[in-house]
Amino acid sequence: MMPAGTAHLMMDKMKQKIILVLLFCMSSFLLTHAQPSLQTTIDKNAILIGSQFKLKVQASFQQEAFFVRWLTLPDSLQHFEVIDKTTIDSIYTNDKLTGLAQTFTLTSFDSGKWLLPSFNIKFNSTKAAATLDLFTDSLPVTVAFQKDTSTILRDIKAIREVEVTDKFWYWIAGSIALLLLLLAVWLYFRKKKGKPFSPARSAASAYRNAMNELEKLKQLNLSAPADIKTYHSRLAEILKQYLSDKKGIGYGSKTTGDLLILLKENNIDQEQLSKTATALRCSDAVKFAKYLPGQMESDQSFQSIKQIIEITEQSNTNNKQ
Repeated sequence: MMPAGTAHLMMDKMKQKIILVLLFCMSSFLLTHAQPSLQTTIDKNAILIGSQFKLKVQASFQQEAFFVRWLTLPDSLQHFEVIDKTTIDSIYTNDKLTGLAQTFTLTSFDSGKWLLPSFNIKFNSTKAAATLDLFTDSLPVTVAFQKDTSTILRDIKAIREVEVTDKFWYWIAGSIALLLLLLAVWLYFRKKKGKPFSPARSAASAYRNAMNELEKLKQLNLSAPADIKTYHSRLAEILKQYLSDKKGIGYGSKTTGDLLILLKENNIDQEQLSKTATALRCSDAVKFAKYLPGQMESDQSFQSIKQIIEITEQSNTNNKQ
């Protein structure tokens, strides 16, 4: 039989172990529920080149448990450019700080499928000399020149029978029309021969011509749909004509994406490049989607096109000096 003193001592040790286990479980439970968390979201997973999207980062934590060292984004990331960012918003619950949030506006001029990098936010404990590192999610973003329509389902049309016709007389008529056309071209150049050659507009007058054309647009009535369409179509054409005259290369058939890449190669400021992209997208929407922007949006497009021409002209002047 075990002595009474020994039994009592064993009971005390058992109680101490039980208490330690309970304390460990309770501390683990509290620590688990007191841990901060991050939430990373973007409003678009696919954009057109030069378009913008928003990245929102939100942290949840207990004010009395942690000091937060917030993330810092550089102006330029791999494949992405930071256009703007909001101030850091504080989130309160029952008059207690329970979170921070910030929204970043980004764009990209590199086509492809890219991953936004992760960013570190440090949480320093107020109770001990310890630091917790959390990272934002790395989110995928697709950047394209135009929307992918390959997956759009289209109606299945009935099979149409091919009508076989005798094309002999078509060939005869086509040959006669071709001969008449060649004759007309020969007569035209024969008549024109001897006239002085009229040179194309020089690079030196490109800026002056562009400014004159922009001034003419101010005479249009932006409350009339026809004038709105002319106004925005001419904005894009004036920019293309200016670049064509300045570079000596035809840009009339270039797409909006091609123009943005060209301007980016000329080291144009990212914010100005984003404004130009918005103006050109607006012109495309008016031309192809029958979109009718308001007075304010039209004025902003005008100013963006004018500013990009002025900046390009100034940059070329400085390079010559």
